[in-house]
Amino acid sequence: MKKKAITIVVCWLFLLSCHDEESLMVSLGDNYINSQTNVALIDTIQVLLSTVKIDSIPTSESNYSLCGSYTDADFGNIRATAYAQIGMPTANIADDEVFDSIVIRMNYTGVAYGDTLLPQTVKVHRVLENIEPDDDYDAEPYLYNTTTFKYDEIPLGSKTIVPKPNFHDTLAIRLNDELGLEFLAYLRDDEDELQSTSDFLDYFQGVALVPGDENNSILSFKADSSFRISVYTHIVKETKINKSYTFAYESSLYNHFNNVSNDVSGKELEQAITQTSEISSSLLNKRSFLQGSLGYTTRIDFQGISKILEVDYNSILYKAELVLKPLSGTYKNKEDLPEQLILYTTDKKNNVIDELTDDDGYSNPATFYYDEFYGEYTQYIFDITDFIYTELSDGYVDPEDGLLIMLPNSDYGGTLDNIVFDARSLSNYRPTLNLYYVFYE
Repeated sequence: MKKKAITIVVCWLFLLSCHDEESLMVSLGDNYINSQTNVALIDTIQVLLSTVKIDSIPTSESNYSLCGSYTDADFGNIRATAYAQIGMPTANIADDEVFDSIVIRMNYTGVAYGDTLLPQTVKVHRVLENIEPDDDYDAEPYLYNTTTFKYDEIPLGSKTIVPKPNFHDTLAIRLNDELGLEFLAYLRDDEDELQSTSDFLDYFQGVALVPGDENNSILSFKADSSFRISVYTHIVKETKINKSYTFAYESSLYNHFNNVSNDVSGKELEQAITQTSEISSSLLNKRSFLQGSLGYTTRIDFQGISKILEVDYNSILYKAELVLKPLSGTYKNKEDLPEQLILYTTDKKNNVIDELTDDDGYSNPATFYYDEFYGEYTQYIFDITDFIYTELSDGYVDPEDGLLIMLPNSDYGGTLDNIVFDARSLSNYRPTLNLYYVFYE
């Protein structure tokens, strides 16, 4: 591609660029090295950050169920309700079996958000509608963070605890005996409702885990077969024989999702209302945000990147790296920051278009560096070489093209992990686009 020559722009680029020829030459290999080769790192393209709130996030693909509420300094009051279907067991109930109890169990993931030193109430409600995607989403049968289903206002059971998800494996809540007796009667009498899975789901649509009114944390549970309701019985013969029947969630058969919402009244993020309108970091105290199940993401635009087209020298763009830093003081340790971040292309309406992948089409997450001593060099480095190639390939850079930072799909709908990116202009903090060029005669 022939590039136009504007000498003054070339001089500007070189005067403001940083040189690191020795380290880059080693990586380039002998094919490029000769006495008439110059290497330059150009880092003067301005990187603009803004915050976008995606209208809805699929949460039914997650491996986690979220329940609770707490208040965050930036994201306001966050509330999460988990919905899940369960399947029926294979059972042969004896006539003389006696009902003992019915209990729902769910395994902790070890992750929690907010203050787990205070009491937390989890209420179990019976869902009164089929938990399934809307007909409008047949092409993409997801359930979203904005989806809700009606449930019985009277809970089947509840429990108030001081959660210790790192010490306890399981949360168990005893449910009303009425439901247990109902389940046992259907199992014993071989009622029509239990002839098939679909029949059972028409009879018992599922459960909702609803937080109490004054909770101070959100708990994360595994969305797998450990999420189950068990009916306990016994038979008295020569000795007492204890028995149980388990109604469990299975990811390949049943639906689950997280409804997650927040109230940002009076917060800076109150400005982020619709997906089509991004909020500049200049309006958010030189910050931009990313947060999982609420759908906040950071948009990236490169101001002035078209000036690269004006370079006249024979050159090779060897590599393009985007470097972003989390804002110091918004995290305490490495575990507070997600290790994997992924980039997607976007348009002027902030639609999520295509994931940036490697040459083989595989996911290409950022490289995460954590500076455990000083924190100054904690950063995410994205290889966006192919993206820059594409932008420059036809000699025109569309100013409406940009990038969105997101968490991996498997995590997005089941996490409240978040990052506050530093968008200040000082060299130690600013987001940077590093363009590694080889110039030759």
